[in-house]
Amino acid sequence: MDKLSLVREFWDETPCDGQPTYALRSQLRYHKEPWLLPLLDRIAAEYPSVLEVGCGQGTDGVTLCERMRPGGRYVGVDMSEVSLAQARSAGVEIRERLQITPQFGFENAEQLSFPDSTFPCILSVGALHHSENTERAIKEIRRVLAPGGTAFILLYRTIAPKVFAAHVLRSAQKSLDAVLGTDRILYRALRAVRHEVGAGTAVYECFGVPILRSYTRASMCALFRDFSSLTLTAHGSGRSLARLANDPFGYLWLAEAAK
Repeated sequence: MDKLSLVREFWDETPCDGQPTYALRSQLRYHKEPWLLPLLDRIAAEYPSVLEVGCGQGTDGVTLCERMRPGGRYVGVDMSEVSLAQARSAGVEIRERLQITPQFGFENAEQLSFPDSTFPCILSVGALHHSENTERAIKEIRRVLAPGGTAFILLYRTIAPKVFAAHVLRSAQKSLDAVLGTDRILYRALRAVRHEVGAGTAVYECFGVPILRSYTRASMCALFRDFSSLTLTAHGSGRSLARLANDPFGYLWLAEAAK
């Protein structure tokens, strides 16, 4: 099986954040990532049309649709049909609270079907570091972004303790697999005992996702070199540092890239 199919299979098995309903997923997500809501509020206030690449189970997308002005447009795309089904259910779950109706569809981030310059805003939260070719996905986002528009892209930050630990654990699993002739043995063991933690599916992701990349500041600048401007901030180490413009232990880069 090729890597793209393996990535799709992983997210079908383990949709991001787990939890069976939007109410539970949003409670978990914004408790552990409180800095996300101000970003979504800003996007909802500033942009009439938003594309989210790698929307997962639609938690951020449905939250945006609560906050965007009536008449706006939100499109969320993903490669996991299981996640997309959950995203559509989330929209139905809180239908009476939505300002606009979300649209969810199947897309490959590396080959988006939208015409050039379609969306004034593109959002991607922690998805593209799992792509087979992240650089190609970023080029596709720039192509689809309207002139003067902004992309808000969140990718793993190499020097963050959480990401460094994930790389170490993944390396240990790879060594163990080589010795035992197994495939992601620690991930399979966790799945077998249905391991659940307060961080949702983060532990599954650490061991199970086929591709996990992370970036230094220099490599982020190289990745977004074709954009007209780039602002980088770090986020995500926990609630105590959530309001800092630059979280020193944050595990995610937020790239705010203008075309």
